[in-house]
Amino acid sequence: MGHANKILVRATNWIGDAIMLTPAVTMLRERFPDAFITMCARPWVLPVFSENPCVDAVMPAESTGGPKSFKEILETARRIKKERFDICVIFPNSFSAAFIPWLAGIPHRIGYSTDLRAVLLTHAVSVPSWKGTRHEVFYYCNLADQVPGERTARDNEPQLVLEVSREALAWQQGFCNEYGIRDKDIVIGFNPGAAFGPAKCWPVEYFQRLGEMILNPDTFPGRRTWIAVLGTEKERQIGDAICALLGGAGINLCGRTDLSQVMAFIKRLDLLVTNDSGLMHVGAALSRPLVALFGSTNPVTTGPWSRNSHIVKNPVECAPCLKRSCPADFKCMKGITPEMVYHACLEKLQENVL
Repeated sequence: MGHANKILVRATNWIGDAIMLTPAVTMLRERFPDAFITMCARPWVLPVFSENPCVDAVMPAESTGGPKSFKEILETARRIKKERFDICVIFPNSFSAAFIPWLAGIPHRIGYSTDLRAVLLTHAVSVPSWKGTRHEVFYYCNLADQVPGERTARDNEPQLVLEVSREALAWQQGFCNEYGIRDKDIVIGFNPGAAFGPAKCWPVEYFQRLGEMILNPDTFPGRRTWIAVLGTEKERQIGDAICALLGGAGINLCGRTDLSQVMAFIKRLDLLVTNDSGLMHVGAALSRPLVALFGSTNPVTTGPWSRNSHIVKNPVECAPCLKRSCPADFKCMKGITPEMVYHACLEKLQENVL
C-alpha cells in the first residue's frame, strides 16, 4: 500500500471539523509524497481544501443536506468508482460515509469503527480512549496515522492549513475599496451565529453593547474602526439588529458572502469575536487575533487551535453540557459580560495591532 498513487479523503460536512482535519491531510502528504490526493466533501466545504498545497483535487460529495436517498448514494459511489482510488481515508463517523467507498470498491478503506460500520472497512480503527479529553486535531491525526504504510516521525505540533484563493482576495479588496475601508483602519468581526443550536450563542444584546463600547471615540483615538457582522442568511436579522446601533461603522455581511469570500474577509480582520463555530476555526487557521466565547461546548476539544486566541467563559458546574439548547438559565453564556469581552478584545488588539 505504500506505493498507492490515488488517495480519496472523505472530509466531514462541517466547516470547523474540515479545518481541524487539515493537519491530518498534511500527515498523509508527508507519508505519501507521490500520491494523488483528492478531497471529497459537500460543496459548501470544498473551499477549505481547494487551495491546500497538500491536495491535488477536490470532489463534491452528495449535494443535499440531511438523509441521503439510496439513488444518490449509488450515483456518488459510481462517480467515485470511475476514479479507481487505491485508498480511502474516511473522517466522518457516519455509516454512509463508509458505505459509499465500500460500494465503490476502493481496496483499502480506513476509518473509525463507529456506527456499526466496521464490516465496511478494511482497517477499522478503534476510537482512542482519550477521545473527549484532547483536541479534535489529534483525533483526526490519529486516524491518518493508522493508514498502513511507512510512517514519518513528527516532532512538530499539528498546524492548521487554510489558503484563500486569488479570486476571493480580489473580491475582498474590491469590497473594502467600495466601503472606504483603508489599510490603516481597524476592522473587527462579530460572529454571532453557530451551528448545532442556540446554546453556543452569546446573546445578541451583548454583541450590541460590545459594539457600542468598541466604537466609543475614546477606545481607539485617531483610528477609524469598523465592525463587520459575519454569518449566513440565518443570521441576517441578527446582523441588522447589531448594525442598527453602530451607525455607518457597522457592516452586515450575513448571507452576502460564500465561504471563500468570508475567508478572505476574515483574513483582513484585526480581531474576530466569535462563538464556537466554523468561522472561529477559519480565524484560527488564518492566524487572526481571536476572542472566542464558550458556554455549552468544550474549548479543550473544539477550541480555536491557535496561539493567537483568547477564550472567554463563565465557569459554571453544568458546563460544558454539549446540549443544543439550554434547559436551565443559560448562565454559562449570560455570565460572560460585554465588559469581560471588551477587555479581552483590547488585550488582543494591544498584542497585535495597537
